[in-house]
Amino acid sequence: MKILIADDHRYIVDDLLYEIKKLCPTAECTGISDPGKIMKLFERELFDVVIIDIMLPRANGIELAKKMLGLKPRTNIIYITGFAEYALDSYKTYASAFLVKPIKTAMIKEALENLRYPVSSITDEMIESEYAGEAAIGKRISKFREERGMTRDELAEKMNVTVQTISRWESGKRIPDVITFMKLAQVLAADPNKLFGEKKE
Repeated sequence: MKILIADDHRYIVDDLLYEIKKLCPTAECTGISDPGKIMKLFERELFDVVIIDIMLPRANGIELAKKMLGLKPRTNIIYITGFAEYALDSYKTYASAFLVKPIKTAMIKEALENLRYPVSSITDEMIESEYAGEAAIGKRISKFREERGMTRDELAEKMNVTVQTISRWESGKRIPDVITFMKLAQVLAADPNKLFGEKKE
């Protein structure tokens, strides 16, 4: 999981980085306190979770979040602010959470445990380094399923197959035929090329 923390107060960024690394040791966390560089960093990294202050010098966190969602609609936005009156406006961007400063560890923990768009613990790097062939395809199926917040039972029902079949696909013991694979991509709302693991030139 890739997390961006954006606040113009560096000490807040550093405190959140420290707390989140304790809560999510495997997360890739980045902090930034220069509002002018937030979008360039997001465009390059396409973070899974963005924890952003609403009131920034020469910038507005809600407007920046709208731009981020335009680039990656399944971004989890967590707003942090000292002004509770921004709550209604923030939820127009379908935020995962709205936290009023001072931010407590328990608040961050709850927000990360209840993301609007779940983030799989399986990363593309893990798939590339540890799996190959049908096993890699299986891990991608598992990754997309987890990111959609779907259980194996729910996916099996939507695909009209048994849970055992889903388990075999994800373990790499079996691979779906072409027609089934395309339906799988549709159910998981996934780009078939990304699901199959093909890299665009």
